[in-house]
Amino acid sequence: MAKHEEPSEDDLADAGGAGFVLWQVSNLWQRNMRRALSPFGLTHVQFGLLAGLAAMERDCGGVVTQVDLAAFCHVDPMMTSQVLRTLEAAGYVARAPHPTDTRAKCPTLTASGAAILARAAPEVALSERAFFAMAGKKSERLVRSLRKLRRRAEAAMNRQVQEENGK
Repeated sequence: MAKHEEPSEDDLADAGGAGFVLWQVSNLWQRNMRRALSPFGLTHVQFGLLAGLAAMERDCGGVVTQVDLAAFCHVDPMMTSQVLRTLEAAGYVARAPHPTDTRAKCPTLTASGAAILARAAPEVALSERAFFAMAGKKSERLVRSLRKLRRRAEAAMNRQVQEENGK
């Protein structure tokens, strides 16, 4: 089997450019997270929502809704609902009706959820440090750039949705 050469910038532009490379790195990242989380029986999305819920409960106080959690974690509210159902079935979260909004559900981390999160978080952190160390000395700059891109892309997409909805 012949070893593949790194494609040129022109080849990447034809294949989608930066988006194509981002997709490839994202796939490697997902594989890295699956490996780190598989001993705990969690997916990366499940871990992210558990960690997000723990952070919101710790820092925000008050009632947390599924929609709040989805926004905090930058994920789709429908997917959040589906994943929380799975986490609820596993005993990691409890979901209760909102005290005043009959449409909303309020997830809370259970003792089992806090325990699995406490066990998984150090492994995820270790795996994350090792993965991003491969970016070299500029890994912090990379993270800042990705956060900036996320903020700008979300704002642009939100504007598009508002324009499409005539608002």
